[in-house]
This record gives sequence, C-alpha cells and structure tokens, in this order.
Amino acid sequence: MERIPITNLSYTITMKKTITGYHLGDRLDLKELKNNLAYNCIYADPTELMYDAQNTSYIGIFDYGSIVFFGVDNSEQTTIINSVRTILKLDSVELKRENFDVEIDTNASYKVIFDRLIIKEISIDIAKIIMLNIAQSVALDYYMEQSNILLSQTYQFSLELEEKGKFSIKGKRLLKFIGRLLNLKNKITQNIYIFDSPTLTWNDEYLNLINTDLSRELDIKLRHTSLQDSLSTVRENLEILKDINQHSHSSTLELIVIALIAIEILNLIISKLL
Repeated sequence: MERIPITNLSYTITMKKTITGYHLGDRLDLKELKNNLAYNCIYADPTELMYDAQNTSYIGIFDYGSIVFFGVDNSEQTTIINSVRTILKLDSVELKRENFDVEIDTNASYKVIFDRLIIKEISIDIAKIIMLNIAQSVALDYYMEQSNILLSQTYQFSLELEEKGKFSIKGKRLLKFIGRLLNLKNKITQNIYIFDSPTLTWNDEYLNLINTDLSRELDIKLRHTSLQDSLSTVRENLEILKDINQHSHSSTLELIVIALIAIEILNLIISKLL
C-alpha cells in the first residue's frame, strides 16, 4: 500500500478587537464602583479598575474619568456607562470617544499602524497597557477641548480690546473665568501621573515596547505639551486683562477721591465766605 506523506500543517489564528475609550469629564470614585458594579473585577488599585467581560474582553475604569472597553459590544458599553452614571450620580452629557483596533495574528509581525496594533497574541497585561494608552488619549482630548473653549473666549476679549479699547468681562465675571482656568490646570496637575510609564513596563521589555509605540502613535506627550502651551497662553492673556481691569478700577477710585476732595474744598470755601 502506498504511503501518503504527512505534511506539517500550520494554522493561523486571527482575531480583531475594537477598543473604545470614553471620558466622563470628572474624577470617578473607584471604591464606590468596585463595591457596586456587577462585573468580575480582576485588578484594582487606587487609580484603576479592570473587569473581565468574558471572551478575551475587558473593561478598564480610571479615576481621572476615563472608561475603556476592550472588545465589548456597543450595547453593553452603553449599559455599563449608564450603570457608572447611576452609581456615581453623574449627569448624562455627550462623551468624548476614541476607537482603536487590535489585530491578533499568530503569523504576523508586531506592528503599530495609525489606529491599529498588530500582535501575535493577547494577554491581560497587554490589554491593560493598550487600554491605559487609550484612556490617556481620550482624557487629553477632553482637556484640550476645554482648553480650546477658554482660548476662544479669551481671544474674543482680546479682540474687543483691540477694536473698542475696552473689554466686556470685568470684576466678578473675570475672577470666575480665571477660576475656571485654575480649576482646569489643577485637574491636569492631579492627573499628571497618567503620563508616566506604568509599573507593568518596568521589567518587561515587550510591554515597554508596546507602551512606547502606542504613546508615540497617539501623540500623548506632544498633545500634552500643546495643552500646556494653550493653557499658558490663556493665563498670560487673563493676567493682562486683570491688570488692565485693576488699573481701570484704581483710576476710577482716584477720580472719586479727587472729586470728594474737590467737594470738601468747595464746601470749606463756601463756609468761609458765608
């Protein structure tokens, strides 16, 4: 009987996961969520929660306001976000959103291309690094949007000053505007640690490579620098407006004092003549 040679067969395992990040616009109480969110929590620390959503799918929740879904369908994403809002009593507002794809291909070479990562296999640690970068990115989008709003409003005041020689924001309104800027800067400062390398990457060269490549591809540091520059511009403009406002207020007080002195002198002259 003729023997048929057995050929070694290689199988390619391919899978695609979509990662979607949202920013809720405020810090999240992770302790409250851990106690009340009905999912299997597989990792928890003071700044991050990670849940197993089954079938190599995960949920990452970060205390600076980001929620990231790894391979979770849209309907379940909506359910989880609504649960978080209900537990923490958050307002329902339109959320910043960012998508990123991960392709798992056992025969492919590791690669990061624009909005896609190609890797041979997935693990919880790799998923965690990916979600962390998406969480940072969508948080930056939110802060940049807030900064651009402040910058646009400040530009309008500068335009008024150029065209009319005066500006409409003064006194308490100006102080409240400055307060908004300071509050935004404080929020960014509180969350500055999100731009440090995660501890997972310290002793793992492969995880460090993924983190570095994703951070570069998503322009994390570049956008953070741009955000700081934008806030510095707003601050400088507001300081000038505040100085002009104080000078104008001082000039008004001086005129009032001069007018009062003049009235007092006039009264004195009139009393002597009489």
